Amino acid sequence: MNPKEEKIFFENLLESIVVVDREGKIKELNSVTLKLLGYGREDLIMQPMEKICMDFSLKNLKDKIPLREKELMYLSKWGENIPVSANIIGRLSHPDDIIFMARDIRITKRLINELTRSKEELENSYTQIKESKDELVRSEKLAFTGRIAAGIAHEIRNPLTNVLMSVQQIKKGFGPESPWAKHIEVITRNTERINYLITELLNCARPPKLNMQSYDMHRLLEGVLESVQHDVKSQGIKVVKNFTPESPIISMDNEQMERAFSNIILNAVQAMPRGGNLTVVTEVDGNFFEVKIEDTGEGIPEEDIIRIFDPFFSSKPSGVGLGLTICYGIIVSHGGTTEVESKPGEGTVFTIALPLGGRE
Repeated sequence: MNPKEEKIFFENLLESIVVVDREGKIKELNSVTLKLLGYGREDLIMQPMEKICMDFSLKNLKDKIPLREKELMYLSKWGENIPVSANIIGRLSHPDDIIFMARDIRITKRLINELTRSKEELENSYTQIKESKDELVRSEKLAFTGRIAAGIAHEIRNPLTNVLMSVQQIKKGFGPESPWAKHIEVITRNTERINYLITELLNCARPPKLNMQSYDMHRLLEGVLESVQHDVKSQGIKVVKNFTPESPIISMDNEQMERAFSNIILNAVQAMPRGGNLTVVTEVDGNFFEVKIEDTGEGIPEEDIIRIFDPFFSSKPSGVGLGLTICYGIIVSHGGTTEVESKPGEGTVFTIALPLGGRE
């Protein structure tokens, strides 16, 4: 192909063509390039390639040619950055020359960015829907438990009270030395245990009556941590507190909230029988006061995460499985949320978010 034919060929291409000599200066270019960059031909001929290509380096290119789909950044006359995808090849008629065949990929990049953003928005929406579904499932379980609990309280408590009263009457006819005394004690103890379980079931199933007052959350947490000091020291657990300097005063039922945090922190301590770190972090996130309780204990299997707030679900051999259900009910009744993250063998993080203005 003679020079005239080559020039006609370059002009008929829909891609930008720039020919650079061995010194990195522009020898030739087509009208597509001029239109793309806004220059006249005389503005660029024998100018260094760096004038229109921000990341041009002739030294770095020579040993790598040919290059396919190399992403470069062209620079227009008006200072606009124009991403291009270039095929970089040697020129057969002039072996020292390099040809840049580039196409404008601004629209492609914009579409990729929009698709990426859409993908992220879809993933966020899916996460929100899943979380909403989980919340709905938990709420429905609590409502169902409430209906069952109300029936249990009526159908079981009345005959249970009669059993307990009868046992107390029988107990009066036998002294401590009687061989029947220990059996009477077993009946009494287990009857009281059943009554306790019914009470706990009702507590977790129905919204607690709240006595809302302004209270210092840091003071509450300090009190709960103090209550588990014996276990913390005996198990060799290190407590780390990272409290926000912002005001920890929020509207809450102090007694109910203390019960919720006591249960969560005690669970964290019990998850580290051979020691570890218990970290309590507080921070303000928008309109919410967040408390994160993290342990380095045994962790929770992934399939159990969704079930830990269910009534009577417990991984402890002697656990009743109502503690976290009650915690969940208390926090929700305050207009708050509870999230759990855990990895088996690494630990668990409970994040409790409570509205700064109290429940609306």
